[in-house]
Amino acid sequence: MVKANFLADLERLKKPIPFSPEGLPEPAPLEELGEEELPPFPGEILPGELEAFLRPFAERLAVEYGAVAITALGLASGLLAGRYVVQPDPQNPTWREGVNLWVAVISDPGTKKTPILKTLAEPLYELEAHFQEEYEERRRTYELERQAWQASKPQERGPEPQEPRAFRVLVEDATKEALAQVLKENRGVVAVYDELKGLFSTWQRVDRQADRAFYLKAHSGGSHREDRMGRKGHFVRDMWLAIVGFIQPGPFRRLLKEAAKGGEEADGLVQRFVMVEGRLLPWKKERPSVPREAQEAYKAFMKGLWQSPEEVPRILRFAPDAQELWYEWEDEVEQEARDPDLPPSWKAYLGKRLLLTARFAGVLSLVWKEGEWVSAESLLRAIELVQWADAHAKRIWRGATRGDYSPANRVAVRILERAREGKLPEQITPKWVWDLGFAGIESVAQAAKVLQRLAEKGWLLEVQPRNRNRGGKAFVLNPKVLEGLKPEELQGA
Repeated sequence: MVKANFLADLERLKKPIPFSPEGLPEPAPLEELGEEELPPFPGEILPGELEAFLRPFAERLAVEYGAVAITALGLASGLLAGRYVVQPDPQNPTWREGVNLWVAVISDPGTKKTPILKTLAEPLYELEAHFQEEYEERRRTYELERQAWQASKPQERGPEPQEPRAFRVLVEDATKEALAQVLKENRGVVAVYDELKGLFSTWQRVDRQADRAFYLKAHSGGSHREDRMGRKGHFVRDMWLAIVGFIQPGPFRRLLKEAAKGGEEADGLVQRFVMVEGRLLPWKKERPSVPREAQEAYKAFMKGLWQSPEEVPRILRFAPDAQELWYEWEDEVEQEARDPDLPPSWKAYLGKRLLLTARFAGVLSLVWKEGEWVSAESLLRAIELVQWADAHAKRIWRGATRGDYSPANRVAVRILERAREGKLPEQITPKWVWDLGFAGIESVAQAAKVLQRLAEKGWLLEVQPRNRNRGGKAFVLNPKVLEGLKPEELQGA
């Protein structure tokens, strides 16, 4: 774009604006157009036995309830992992999703990470202690029985005593080899991390690429064969690993930047995480107490989710009305994922959206004790939860890459491109945005909301529509948007 055309566009844009130059608002930076208040954690997602403890616990600590709730749900998924799989589409029986979730709560130091994780994981640690005591007792009995079996005459021996199984529900700082052995015996567990930075650092090491591949398999219920020279190999089938942990914004931001660049980091591993911001709330002197009976009920509820693994996981299917709802949601998600304006890294996240919906639906159906049919209510809860998680993920990705994946940002970029090409109309209307298909806008109503958002951010100025009979709103581009850009900068917008 030559300088003369740029200045001509600038003069043309100034003419229809009934505002004095000094009265024009300062437009927000492009990367901030999508910044909106994060939505609250949707209501009635978790059963009363969980909410009765989690809500007062979050309020007592003055932290966001959503970070607490999603941590508890991730831990619950670890107790259920390997016992159930969800079959979202009966017309595609090859598609099965586990109920294991990967949860990363991104929070600054001092945001109560340790007390949250320690308290919510307490029932799992109590199960671990119980299983360890039980295993040691069964092991002693086994050793005595085996000694007696070996001492008896061969013709008098019965079946050889079987070595007891070591049940587990969680792991912490486990090597890949140790984790493979735990999953072989239990099929599903949850890995708990007070700080996820160490795990992510391991995945980025060149000499630990096999670990990265192993975790990808463990997310999807894959099989793993391990052979070592001089040691007996082992085969693990249908392994399902849940992960729950906290990480500070800086390390996670660096991880996302690498994923956005492509290469080895762009294998979809980080997009498998439910990314949620954990923040402190304003401190109040008067806060509710945490009822002891509510905590005990929470612990009993969580422990009751665990079951001894069967030979194969049980299949969860959607009830008929839920199946119809699933197909509607699938169509909406797939349409959005095919938007050509989306960055590849965000498309990779959207590519996991249906996967996450199915997993949320399965976990929620089980915690609501629905049996082997996932209800429409549980699927609706799952969709609400995915949409809530999307808002967090968008902000987190935006903070990491300084890009934006919101319609407001993408429409703004398209308007700048039109201004660059000299094709910007005298008035910008919702119908004009919708007709041109900017940023995957699906309706005039959605376009109107996006334009209103840009006006609130100082990018657009509302003017009187030329055709008043048609109603609706009309806008013009704030000249200060172009004044803040050099021609060569506008060329690259």
